[in-house]
Amino acid sequence: MVGENLEAIEKKIKLETVRTLSPRLDRVVSIAAILIGIFEILFIFNFTFLLYSIFDKLGITIEFLKLDFQDQQIMAFVLGMIFIITFLRYPVMKKQKYLDKVMILDYVLIILGLAAAFYKFWRWPTYMVYYDVNQTDVIFGFLAIILVLEATRRAIGWILPTIVTVFLLYGIRDAGYNWTRIAQYLYLDQGIFGIPFYVMTIYVFAFVFFGAFLLKIGVSDYITEFMISLFGTRPGGPAKSAVISSGLMGTVSGSSVANVLTTGTFTIPLMKKAGYPPEIAGAVEPVASTGGQLMPPVMGAAAFIMAQFLGVPYNKLIIAAVLPALIYYAGVYLFIDLETKRLGLKGMPREHFQPISYFLRKIYILLPIIVITVALVWGIAPHIAAVSSLGIAIWVAWISKDNIPGHEHFYVALALVTTLLMFTSREYAKPVGIVLLLLAAVLIAAAFFTDKVEFNEKFYISLLFILMVVLGKFLYMRKEEILLMSGTFGIIFSLIVGYKSRTEDGKKMYSATYESMIDAGKTSTTVMLAAASAGLIQGVLTMTGLVTSLGYKLVDLAGGNLLLLLIMAMVFSLILGMGVPTTANYVITSLVAAPAVYTAVAGNPIYDAPVPGYSTAIALLAAHFFVFYFGILADLTPPVALAAYAGSALAGGDFWKTAINSVKYALAGYIGPYIYFTHPEMFLITVQEWTPEVALRVLYYFIATILIMYMMAIAITGHFKAISVPKVLRVVIIALSLVSATLHIIPVGLEVALLAGLVLYGKKAEKT
Repeated sequence: MVGENLEAIEKKIKLETVRTLSPRLDRVVSIAAILIGIFEILFIFNFTFLLYSIFDKLGITIEFLKLDFQDQQIMAFVLGMIFIITFLRYPVMKKQKYLDKVMILDYVLIILGLAAAFYKFWRWPTYMVYYDVNQTDVIFGFLAIILVLEATRRAIGWILPTIVTVFLLYGIRDAGYNWTRIAQYLYLDQGIFGIPFYVMTIYVFAFVFFGAFLLKIGVSDYITEFMISLFGTRPGGPAKSAVISSGLMGTVSGSSVANVLTTGTFTIPLMKKAGYPPEIAGAVEPVASTGGQLMPPVMGAAAFIMAQFLGVPYNKLIIAAVLPALIYYAGVYLFIDLETKRLGLKGMPREHFQPISYFLRKIYILLPIIVITVALVWGIAPHIAAVSSLGIAIWVAWISKDNIPGHEHFYVALALVTTLLMFTSREYAKPVGIVLLLLAAVLIAAAFFTDKVEFNEKFYISLLFILMVVLGKFLYMRKEEILLMSGTFGIIFSLIVGYKSRTEDGKKMYSATYESMIDAGKTSTTVMLAAASAGLIQGVLTMTGLVTSLGYKLVDLAGGNLLLLLIMAMVFSLILGMGVPTTANYVITSLVAAPAVYTAVAGNPIYDAPVPGYSTAIALLAAHFFVFYFGILADLTPPVALAAYAGSALAGGDFWKTAINSVKYALAGYIGPYIYFTHPEMFLITVQEWTPEVALRVLYYFIATILIMYMMAIAITGHFKAISVPKVLRVVIIALSLVSATLHIIPVGLEVALLAGLVLYGKKAEKT
């Protein structure tokens, strides 16, 4: 339901203005979006090679399945489809006359965009051999750059293209107007098709695909409604459920605004109904949703780029992000708890919510999130982890349909056992295959001889999934190959069974599967264009050497003072993030501010030590995380605060009050990065050797940081238990909390003593 209304909500709150296309042109956009997904699956995920391998092991040789394209060619194809989607959906100006119809200019730009993209596709194999640049390369190179800027302006706004243009003009002048060099660097070698766009194409699209499916097939709705049912009857329940459900949704969405527009449609009205003012209800959801980009296992697009920049695998970065994410959400939760008590709010009646037993019975719907987490932590390639979890998500979505007969727990047991066996290594392939064949036989026998299973959609989907894994095991395929099969064939199974289905739920699953493929392509448009634009900035910075000189200038400007340099990096990230998407923000700040911070601490043994197992210095990891956090928090920071704007629009509250409340509730996000940078052991993967002493120290850091957030929340809300905290004491608490951010034992001990005093005074006040 939420997924179906998402675009309408976006239009309502004016986050973007897109054309309402005719059915014919809408079909063109849908085809372009689906082609992105198909091309990604076939050639990024190497599904063609997988099919060739399967048929070859069966004694059948199909030569055309050997067809393969290089990464640069795949990126060029994706960019061509992005041009089609963008120039059809987004008008040249946000005026009604341009919204009503597609102009001739739009068709011209589509043709030029396809020409620039497919010229790169055709040219790349030859260029890779000879590295020669001709006049045609220069023409198509600058055409591609101009079209990327125009597409970005239409889809995202004018700020990012303006910043890119400034960098481009500097690069052109620095290169001495050497057009050949510029086109070669920004079109053929790096630039548009550099690391940011590469990461979006190779990794991030898989998670966009995964998120689109979870949204359409109802997993996100389940998470939100479950949390509301769980916490709704408690004081402040709707707000607390928003915090937890948005955190869980963030693990698969990675977009703060998308989270607000999904979970917020449920939680914000409930918060208002529970008694929260619009400016608080509209602030809680954006704060919780923004934290989704900090929450493992899927942290937002910029985190994948960080992994590439640092040379540290993504599965290690999600471990590094665990404690900061927990502290962020703990801080938000504590703030909401104090605000609830200050307002004197009560829980809502149980009859407003579905019984918890219903959600517990369907807890298996969360299986895909568990699968993706386990797969990522195990080190399976991120895009394979996302696709494999997608297959499980489709299977459990079919099982969860109440209107299709079948013993739910029996099917859930089949799904769980098959999923576990799917992860086994080739060493046990044959016995695992036999066990799965027996499971398939049990399923068929149950359909013939019991009333627990019928020959319907649940039966066919389950049988197809089990037999698919059986095939993989008997062909001794690697578990990564079987995982890829599960996601890809899962889509095919769902489309076939859903298309043939005669039930309402079956038809809905067919529509959800088909529309998810389209939505993934449409949703990826803005992040892809932001990445292409960020790639141009990265290209200019590296081509001109500006990346180094700017870093040194920042260090000089800070006078070697680390705290001042961190504050400057924070301000730089926040200001840049007010008009630039997180991806582009991170690329710029990580290239300019992060190296400057690293330079400032060079020579310190704590920071110079490498991350265990990798050559990356701890200081560089901490600096990248620092700018990453503040780039994300820009979504909450006035005057732009896009996520807060979405929340205020849905709540019907004042934007400025909502944004200010958002900054307050997200205080752990603003203070935390300073603590993590100065205590890098909190990233966990930076610990050189785990000993009991080190473990206790990290635990102390974690508890002390949460204590600081709690005391700051008490001071800012001015409320603790039944007492109103005097202003003078609030100022003292804030000052002491800021000093305690050093995590020195003395100020932290004073915080503990002060909290104990407040507890005793609160108990005394309650008695009187």
